[in-house]
Amino acid sequence: MTTPRTTGVWISSESATVLRWGPEGVTVREQIDSLVPSRHRSTGRPPTEDHPAGEGHRDEHMRAFFARVRAAVHLDDDLLLLGDGEVVDHFARQIQEDDHGHTTGRRVEVEKSGPMTEPQLLARIRTFAGLPARRTLPS
Repeated sequence: MTTPRTTGVWISSESATVLRWGPEGVTVREQIDSLVPSRHRSTGRPPTEDHPAGEGHRDEHMRAFFARVRAAVHLDDDLLLLGDGEVVDHFARQIQEDDHGHTTGRRVEVEKSGPMTEPQLLARIRTFAGLPARRTLPS
């Protein structure tokens, strides 16, 4: 089953771009910046019980970032998730856990991708929705 609207999300640990597309075109266009601190590899002493690693702090920022992105995604839309690294996989797992409690019947697809421009993301969303962009050849 497919829904009349499709949302595409390109996500990394730095930001997310959310586009919602339907019969009337793009209806939502949102850029969500992340406050997740970058991973830091120290050459100092290793983490111990008295000196823990900072990953817990980073994870909390990531959970807050994912919550902001999830809030921009409609529960009834088919969903295309694109991104680089592990972030898109972690976000997809959260979406699947959220969907488990609902009977939305939407399609969710995950693709690995490097950074994309908004037109590239929109072209992928349209293809995922079954309506690829029309190509006009020069005469």
